[in-house]
Amino acid sequence: MADWQTVTVEELAAKKKGALATGPFGSSIGSKTFRDSGIPLIRGSNLSEDVGTRLDEAGLVYVEEDLAREFARSVAVKGDLVFTCWGTINQVGIIDQRASFDRYIVSNKQMKLTIDEDLASPLFVYYFFSSPQGKHQIQMNAIGSSVPGFNLTKLKGIPVLLPPLREQYRIVELLGSLDDKIELNRRMNETLEAMAQAIFRDWFVDFGPTRRKLEGATDPLAIMGGLVQDAERAQALADLFPAALGDDGLPEGWTERAFGAFVEIIGGGTPKTSNESYWNGSIPWFSVTDTPPKGSIFVDVTEKTISEEGLANSSARLVRPGTTIISARGTVGNLALTPHEMTFNQSCYGLQGNAAVGDCFVFLAAQNIVERLRGMAHGSVFSTITRSTFDNIQLAYTPEEIFEAFESLARPMFDKVLGNVKESRTLAASRDLLLPKLMSGEIRLQSAEKPIEVRV
Repeated sequence: MADWQTVTVEELAAKKKGALATGPFGSSIGSKTFRDSGIPLIRGSNLSEDVGTRLDEAGLVYVEEDLAREFARSVAVKGDLVFTCWGTINQVGIIDQRASFDRYIVSNKQMKLTIDEDLASPLFVYYFFSSPQGKHQIQMNAIGSSVPGFNLTKLKGIPVLLPPLREQYRIVELLGSLDDKIELNRRMNETLEAMAQAIFRDWFVDFGPTRRKLEGATDPLAIMGGLVQDAERAQALADLFPAALGDDGLPEGWTERAFGAFVEIIGGGTPKTSNESYWNGSIPWFSVTDTPPKGSIFVDVTEKTISEEGLANSSARLVRPGTTIISARGTVGNLALTPHEMTFNQSCYGLQGNAAVGDCFVFLAAQNIVERLRGMAHGSVFSTITRSTFDNIQLAYTPEEIFEAFESLARPMFDKVLGNVKESRTLAASRDLLLPKLMSGEIRLQSAEKPIEVRV
C-alpha cells in the first residue's frame, strides 16, 4: 500500500470558491420560501445513512431562482457531495448521473463538497464516507450531545486514505455496478407495482371494462384498456365483465360490501422486552420501521426477531406468506406483504383474503383505500385504525372468477418484485462486505492502464 496516501478533505476540495460550503445561514431559506417548482432544495430527508441511496428525490421542495442566486455558494451540481451537519450526521449523498436536475441548493443544515477530480473520484469519496471507516471519522468529529453536530471545520480536517486514481476508478466501477443493479431492480419494481395498481383501479374502482363496453368497444384489447396485450387472454377476460351498469352504479351482478367482509383481520403483539429469552429467535417480527420502500412491496427481513417461547407467551400471531400487514397506530397506513411466515406488533393488523379474494388483491385494495381510511380514522391527526374502520370502507365485490382472473394477472408481477427484492438484498450484502475492505486496501484491485470513465 506504499502507493496509497492520506489526504484531508480540505486538500481534496476543488481549488475554487465555494468548493466547501454550508447552506444558507439561519432561516433565510425556510418553509415560507418553499415552492412547487424552481431550484430543488436538498434537506436531511433527501439524504440517507444507507449505502447506495445517493440522493432521495422523494419529497423535494423548491425555491425561486432569485433566492438560489442569492446563495450561490450553497448551490450543488453533479459530482458534489452533500453532508448533514445537524441531527443524523452520518447521512451523506452525492449528486450523480441519476439526479433529475443539473443543480440544487443545500439547506441550512447541510454542507456540500466539490472534489478536485485530478486527485479523487467523487464517487470514491462518497463510498469512503458511506463506509464504516468514513462514518467513524464523522462520529469522531461530532460536536454536541443531545443533538449531534458536524461542521465545516471538522469536515475539512478528516483524513481520507486514497489509492491511485486508476484504482479508485476500479473500486468505483465494482461498487457502482452493484448499486446500479440494485437501482435497476428498484425502478423495475416500481413499474411492476404501478402496472398492478393500474389494473386494480381499472377493474375494481373505475369499472373500466364495463364502461368501455357501454361506449361501444368490441375489440377485447380495447375493452381491457390496453392493460392486457395478449388478444386471446384479453378476450377471455373481457367475457367476464358485464356489458351494463346497474342502478347502483356497479357492473350488473356486482355488489358492494364492507372491506371487512373481504378479509380476515389478525391482531399483533409484542413479547415482554424484559425477558431476553423471548427475543433474537428465528421468527421475524415486523414493526413500522420495517416498512419496505416504495415499489418493494415485500418485507423480506425484519430488524427484530422473536423466539418460539416469545410467540407462545404473547398475543403475537404467526401469519402465513401472502399476508398484508398494515400499520394501525402511530405511523398509520404503511403496508407490507409477507413472503414467508412472520409476526408483527400490536400497532399493526394482518389482512388475509376470504374465499376467492387473493393476496395481491388484498394488498392493492388496502393500498388503494389508505387515503379513504385516513378520512375515516379515529382522531383528528389520523392516529388510529380500528377493526370497525374496515367495516366502514365499502368496496365492489365481484364474482369469484374475476377475483381469480385478477390474481392470475397480478401474481407474476408480485413474484418478479419479490425476486428482485431478494436479489437486491444479496447484492447489497456483497457490497457491504466489500466496501470496508476496499476502502482500507485489504482487498486490492488490479490497476487499469487508463482510468475507467465513471460518470457522476
